[in-house]
Amino acid sequence: MKNRIYILSIFTLLMSSCAAIYNPIEPSYLSYELAGNYNGLKLSYRYEILAELNNKRYAKKERKHKIKLVAVKIENTGNQTLVLGKDFNLTSNGQAIDFIKTADAYQKLKQKNWQALSFLLLAFTPPVQTTNGASVADFPLGVVAGPMLAAGNIFVAINANKQFQSELQSNTILGSTFKPQETRYGIVIINTAEENPIEIKF
Repeated sequence: MKNRIYILSIFTLLMSSCAAIYNPIEPSYLSYELAGNYNGLKLSYRYEILAELNNKRYAKKERKHKIKLVAVKIENTGNQTLVLGKDFNLTSNGQAIDFIKTADAYQKLKQKNWQALSFLLLAFTPPVQTTNGASVADFPLGVVAGPMLAAGNIFVAINANKQFQSELQSNTILGSTFKPQETRYGIVIINTAEENPIEIKF
């Protein structure tokens, strides 16, 4: 009975430690609803992009740290070149939005590699009995599988984090220049737990 409880406890811990792959957001491929037209600048955006794309590990940390990743689409339908942060800004409820730097958001949301080390606990599970004809032998399955699963999950977490970091960096839209008739997509990270409306202010 004690062995069953021990094995069940380890299994539960391991399931919560499994690394997850990263599903790219790709803001330019998302569908948007127009949020507003501001003197030639059309703004569209989407909240909950991590959860919608099944990035559960990252979405969970997004909620934990009370920040929001938002996919943004801005169309410049005018004849002037405009710079976000200089000629116009993104605001919410009449106030300047508290944005989080990409590097800071990444540190808060990335998967932790050390959790995969819990797979090494499999080394302490009872050996599995194997049969070969009339002989019966104990095979230390946990000793073999534990390190392999730990290494595999660490690899998955590292690779997923690299993809996540790369996408955040390549889709930074703050400070971007919008030429006439140009449409740009990006990701902004907001220091809030609420899905407040976003607006453009000149």
